[in-house]
Amino acid sequence: MEIYQLQYFIKTAEVLHFTKAAELCFVTQSGLSQQIKKLEEELGLPLFKRIGKKVQLTEAGSVFLIHAKKVVENVENGKQAIEDLNEMIGGELRIGVTYIFGLLILPVVNSFAKEYQNLKIIVEYGTTEALEQKLLNNELDLVLVISSHEIELPIQKVSLFTSQMVLAVSKNHALAGLDKIAFKKIEEIPLILPGKGSNSREFVEELFQKFNMKPKISIELHSIHALLQMVENSDWSTIVAEKALKDWDELKAIQITGVATKREAFMLTIGGYQKKAVKLFMEEFSKSI
Repeated sequence: MEIYQLQYFIKTAEVLHFTKAAELCFVTQSGLSQQIKKLEEELGLPLFKRIGKKVQLTEAGSVFLIHAKKVVENVENGKQAIEDLNEMIGGELRIGVTYIFGLLILPVVNSFAKEYQNLKIIVEYGTTEALEQKLLNNELDLVLVISSHEIELPIQKVSLFTSQMVLAVSKNHALAGLDKIAFKKIEEIPLILPGKGSNSREFVEELFQKFNMKPKISIELHSIHALLQMVENSDWSTIVAEKALKDWDELKAIQITGVATKREAFMLTIGGYQKKAVKLFMEEFSKSI
């Protein structure tokens, strides 16, 4: 049994089409079919049901798929471990972040890239759910999120910090003299909020619905940096995690009362072997906050 045979089998199980699987594996269809047939002969059971051009996994195929994925993953982890023995850290570091982390991660990315110049760092923005799925699909190495839902295996989490959601206004705003504001009062204030689909927006929307509130949402922006810039230079207000206001000296954080607004931030990875670059970045980011 060879690793490439397992890879052919896994890809065919994913697309359920021999021709497509062969194209994705950069081999001929006859070559792929022959290797899967050898695999079936070695195992003594068919892995696929062939119904015309359609392909389905057999019961044996479904069971074997779980173990084949583990074997291939372990081999890849072993290769990565050997590569990491080299003092030079290279390759790619793929980081997924929710929009709120864009403001916190950039200084660390900047210093990390200067220290490890052979490393290519890719930062991708998205919602918590989308980033978690990409982590599960091995499209990302590390994800930073503020989340209120349960994180399930095989994803592993490291707690980073907790942060209250606050009303943020310019220090020149009429409300800037307040230290606290009742959540119900926010219904009367024109708001700029993160775009729909972001975890922070969903959290705030749930609170609005819970209290039967109809807020005045005038502008939606997916960029937290652009959102805070607008608040800083206008009479608009926003609701944001207090941690996101770090280094925004011209903004005032007003505590919200009458509702629980505490949220927890996590660093997410998949269990098992981690790239050395992932471990080092996790350490650097943890120090920065």
